[in-house]
Amino acid sequence: MLKLYSKDNIAELVLSMRSRDHLCHSFLLVGDKGVGKKTAAKYMSLEILCRSQDEIPCGTCKDCRMILNDAHPDVMTVSASGKSGNYRADDLRPLISDAYIASNEGGYKIYILPDIDKALPAAQNTLLKIFEEPPDHVIIIMTAERLENVLPTVCSRAIVINVPEATHEDTISALADRKISESDAEHAYGLLGGNIGACIDYLNGGSDELFIRVRSAAEALAKSDEYTLLKILNETDRATAVELATELSKVISEAIKRKQGYEEPSFYSAEARKLSETTGSKALMTMYDRILEAISKLKGNAGVPLTMADLSGKLIGRM
Repeated sequence: MLKLYSKDNIAELVLSMRSRDHLCHSFLLVGDKGVGKKTAAKYMSLEILCRSQDEIPCGTCKDCRMILNDAHPDVMTVSASGKSGNYRADDLRPLISDAYIASNEGGYKIYILPDIDKALPAAQNTLLKIFEEPPDHVIIIMTAERLENVLPTVCSRAIVINVPEATHEDTISALADRKISESDAEHAYGLLGGNIGACIDYLNGGSDELFIRVRSAAEALAKSDEYTLLKILNETDRATAVELATELSKVISEAIKRKQGYEEPSFYSAEARKLSETTGSKALMTMYDRILEAISKLKGNAGVPLTMADLSGKLIGRM
């Protein structure tokens, strides 16, 4: 049976809606890559379509079995055709026409749209008709890493749910379920916190180098040491550059939260604390924006060394 780790709030919300026969037609699950958004979307599908009169989801009824085997005709995951994994309008138009056709099993039809924040604005706009006048039997579950990349018109028509990382206990339990030793699980948690997907990827062949570089970059930022920062961010491989910038954005994001009085233990807690103590809120927000701009360029056709060098200068020059 599919498990949700430290995401009881999502399960309880859907069950509450179901019990009142008042399910929302669109949900948007937001969180970092690997935190469990797609798993949560699948679990929500189980809750919505399960036919049990007792425990929901039961995992054993016909609908549950088909969902767990990725074979339910009324649970469809929409794929993106763009080179960078982004949706095009043509990817989503078939959903519009199909949505008005009755479900195969007589219940809801559920469309899962992973990474809707990668959809081009024109593609997101094609969904507005369904959001504004949804057929009674249609539910759309979207996921996104960056809420700011989702059109406000889409966000306003969905229930936005932040998908949290798992607790320490649940992370170790989830990794144990995958036959990972406790010592390896503890090491992965120490590096990546409760992001179970990231822990699994790391244990399947990752190294500590990326996280050491990010920590060093954060320390250089706190000291306004542009020379050291430039050396750390010097990168020619596009995928590694995106990872490096993405992880550094997490440190800055946590530093911003600390400025606002919100503290949560994480792998980068020490670096985020130092950065928040040495940098003003406005400067941190500017740094965060600059990193997002760089990530966007890196995912496009911008030159990697030039983009990273430019980022280094902008991060230090923001003072």
